Parts: sequence; structure tokens; C-alpha cells
Amino acid sequence: MSQLGRLMLDLEQLTLLTDELEKAVSFKDLDEIQRLCTEYSDFIFSLEAEKKNSLANEKLKALITIHQSAIQLVKNSHKQMQDQLYQSIKVRKSVSKYKGVKHAE
Repeated sequence: MSQLGRLMLDLEQLTLLTDELEKAVSFKDLDEIQRLCTEYSDFIFSLEAEKKNSLANEKLKALITIHQSAIQLVKNSHKQMQDQLYQSIKVRKSVSKYKGVKHAE
């Protein structure tokens, strides 16, 4: 395949990935974000800026921006789940301190 053909394919795939990732971020669909990042991992890590192709570079910037938003959403969700787990454990420990509730679960 020629360099031009590969680039066109890459731009099409890049646009598709960016659009799908943007949709998943807007719906806060963590499962879809994870699926997309796993499925397209090799493609994402193979991307390089093109010195003479401003269209490709703009599309790369768009992907980078939405990818950063996706990562932040996943990090925030993870932090929120950790906080909920901590609160749950904390409540459980305080409940088990009462003598009448030794077998509470």
C-alpha cells in the first residue's frame, strides 16, 4: 500500500475513533471508553505527527484532547469508587463495634 493510501486509511480510522470516543465521553460510558482504548491501542500508539500534513495534525490534536478527557473521566470514576469503598468499609467497621451486631454484614 502506498504512503498516501495508508495515510488516508489512518485519517479515516482516526476520525472514526475520535468520534466514537467523544460520544462515549459525552455519555460517560466507561465500558465503551475502555473497549475503544483497548481495541484501538495499537493504532493509537502507532500515530505520529506529519510534518507536511496539517489536516492529519489537527485530527491528532482532536484525538489527544478527547483521549485526555476520557482518561480524566476514568480517573475520576475510579477515585469516586475508591471513596465509596472506603466509606463502606468505615461504616462496616463502626457497626461491628456494637456488641449486639457482631454478625452484621
